[in-house]
Amino acid sequence: MKTNLLIAASVLMMTALTACSIPGSDTFTAYEASYAAARTAGEEVVDVYNQYDKFNRKRRTDNAKFDPDFADVYVADAFSPISVKIKAGFAATTVFNEVLGRYATNNTLSLQQDNIDTLNASAGSVATLVGQPQIAGQISAVVSATTALANLSLAAADRDAFVANVKANAGTVDDFLVILRDDTTAMFNDARTATVLGDGSFEKLEEFRVMLATWVLLIDQTRSDLAALQRAVEAGTTGTPILGQLAESAERIDRYATEIGAARTALLRVF
Repeated sequence: MKTNLLIAASVLMMTALTACSIPGSDTFTAYEASYAAARTAGEEVVDVYNQYDKFNRKRRTDNAKFDPDFADVYVADAFSPISVKIKAGFAATTVFNEVLGRYATNNTLSLQQDNIDTLNASAGSVATLVGQPQIAGQISAVVSATTALANLSLAAADRDAFVANVKANAGTVDDFLVILRDDTTAMFNDARTATVLGDGSFEKLEEFRVMLATWVLLIDQTRSDLAALQRAVEAGTTGTPILGQLAESAERIDRYATEIGAARTALLRVF
């Protein structure tokens, strides 16, 4: 009897260990770490761009008056409205990709605390976009889509709801990534204007151009991952088939993020 119980216990233990062994978990861990680095890279681009944008905004203020909509130009560590937009929107889109990646690699769907904090911070940033309802609406849609997706479980009963959410909202996330990509043209033009009028360094301006170019490549990779993960989730081909692509993506994103981080160090305090 004891022998049978021990055998039964061993079988149960092996079953439990097998159930806890998540296919591709190492690959997903690397992928998730890369997207955390991607969020940091987006913030670092904003750190540099914010200097140029605030210089231009300050030129539009009247020293004899005070305009509360330009409060950021008087506070050294404050971010301009468009800088807040970029940070909040990009943070939410990267979390959306992480949730898809977690699902596609059969990992647990529940968000880690840092993901939740990222979503909460993004939602809070939307509230700060006073006077920019269209921009706030775009970011709010991305944050809402990501939050809704994150709250669905991997239970079989919820699979249809998860897939429906991906179909309904992946386009919203991709549209916002396109907006961010297109915004880099205006970001460079703002930097050039500030450099000319502020007697800034054209050498640093060219370094900022390369930084923006690297960020565009990172955004393009993010869009590519989003499209691939969306196809995998909708087709039900999750698990091993997607692992190779995620591994390659993580390698590229890490490289772009490292280059952007180095550029930030060189470009802070351009004036």
